[in-house]
Amino acid sequence: MEKKQVSKRLYVGGLGHTVSKAELQERFGKFGHVLDAEIITRKDDQGNPTKTFAYISVSISDADLRKCMSILNKSKWKGGTLQIELAKESFLHRLAMEREEVKLQKEKPHGNDKTCLLESLKKAGVVDFHMKAVPGTEVPDHKKWVVGKFGRVLPILHLRNQQKKKISFSYWLGIVPFFLLLYGETSA
Repeated sequence: MEKKQVSKRLYVGGLGHTVSKAELQERFGKFGHVLDAEIITRKDDQGNPTKTFAYISVSISDADLRKCMSILNKSKWKGGTLQIELAKESFLHRLAMEREEVKLQKEKPHGNDKTCLLESLKKAGVVDFHMKAVPGTEVPDHKKWVVGKFGRVLPILHLRNQQKKKISFSYWLGIVPFFLLLYGETSA
């Protein structure tokens, strides 16, 4: 049975200050193919090393990864106690991948937004779709109904003020009211 090799990024903490890249590659090379090793040493104000850790990219199978973690984690090596964990993806690697995706999207031909929308509606099974929802337009086949401010279909309400003989026409719920002064009776 073949072992599936997967690229993993490991954090190795608690390293001694004298550890080199070649030594790390040799130590972790027993479990999988070491692709990259990056050693980071933090120093105090006087320039003395205080903390040394590394990020190692390894092509390794899951079984070998568990074996590596069980054997090397919390073991003493080169004057330090190793602490091994799975690390997040490298920021620079992720940034390069995102830039590559954007580059591919720019190279892709873009159609008109309206045609793309109509094509997606056709795929969904919508036929004879008209984009004509301008506020104030009447709804076809429905007298006394109009398209409101936010694209909703609203009924026209005829409200009469008994004292002033004023008829106010407004859309339902008072959205976009306007008044019209009429004298006498009007036919509704």
